[in-house]
Amino acid sequence: MRTRALPGLRAVIRLLVAVPGLPLVLAAALSSRRESARRRRAGERPRLVWGPVPVIAIKYWSHSLRALGYESQTCVFGHYAMHERSDFDRHYDEFLPRGLAFDPLRAYAVFLWMLRNADIYLCYFDGGFLRGTALRRLELPLLRLAGKRIIVSPYGSDIAVPGHLGVTEQRLLEDYPSIARDGERVRRRVLEFARWADLVIRNYQYGFMPRWDVLWPTQIAIDKDHWAAEPKAGDGDGRSGEVVVVHAPNHRRIKGSDRLIEVVERLAGEGLGVRLALLEQRPNEEVRAAIIDSDVVADQFVAGYAMFAIEGMAMSRPVLSALSSLPDDVRADLDSRGLPIVDADLDTLERELRRLVEDPARRRALGEAGRRFVLANHSYEAVGAVWDGLIRHVWNGEPLTQPPVAAPD
Repeated sequence: MRTRALPGLRAVIRLLVAVPGLPLVLAAALSSRRESARRRRAGERPRLVWGPVPVIAIKYWSHSLRALGYESQTCVFGHYAMHERSDFDRHYDEFLPRGLAFDPLRAYAVFLWMLRNADIYLCYFDGGFLRGTALRRLELPLLRLAGKRIIVSPYGSDIAVPGHLGVTEQRLLEDYPSIARDGERVRRRVLEFARWADLVIRNYQYGFMPRWDVLWPTQIAIDKDHWAAEPKAGDGDGRSGEVVVVHAPNHRRIKGSDRLIEVVERLAGEGLGVRLALLEQRPNEEVRAAIIDSDVVADQFVAGYAMFAIEGMAMSRPVLSALSSLPDDVRADLDSRGLPIVDADLDTLERELRRLVEDPARRRALGEAGRRFVLANHSYEAVGAVWDGLIRHVWNGEPLTQPPVAAPD
């Protein structure tokens, strides 16, 4: 027995020598464990920290839970061009003074801050405040040692492993060739989270998910007041008035953008008054202004619907997106909620867009139904209520239930 224990002890000693800051991190984790346990015994709500990947969804989720009285913060390592720095509460570069001398220590400072300020860590599968450090493989065990609860869900590339990407695989590999190169690393990272997380959420994303505890296709939240607009007054039908279609891809191939461009050009060539407003890599406020000036929102035509479609529905615009290729259980859930998106893939796009262009009354009805769908399923109130139930499950052990389905209007 003694000889079997020695190799493990030697490994720990080697790690302590190789990473001088590890004893400090261990001490902080044990101290934090006492505080989280005290809060749980006292019946206090858990403190939430989201990050560090700066996907805009974490801003909306955090806001939805603040509205319910939670102490909730986002902390990220940067922000993407289409978003603002102020969208997130804390940034890595705020920890420790600026300068190369402090860069190797910054992630550790962020992690220690998180230990002091969070009871539940909510992240994506490529999350980790210690990513890029010598402790990256120990971060999840350290969080569990600290008594933290871990909730993880995917956003896309964090679970992108070749062979698990469904109908999106070919186009994803063309748009993101790094997926093939990084597939094995991503697979290992997903397996780590599947092992250590207290709760794994599956949403609408394709990818490698060896474990999931709850299906929640409408996980994305949106500020229903900011993303709101009256239906456009224009009654264009392609003959008596122009119809504007807005499309905002980050990468054209995975969205089917070239097919949309081709379809709009063909319809216009037939004399139909339809125009495409194409926005690429633009800030959110420019996208919002373009939706206001549009008649139809064209999302993506390979698989599923995402934030742009939700923004369109929130602003009472009819939305085109590919739904038929979604997994059966995801599609069944969305159908039960009465999702009013017009199902259009690469083959059916021309027919479905023509119908919308020529029928302004149908556009108005779909726009109104889309707004109702967002209020029932993607608003802060709707998404916050689901998050509240999931958090109470991991914090207090309350029964885990599937996210409720709002009755279709």
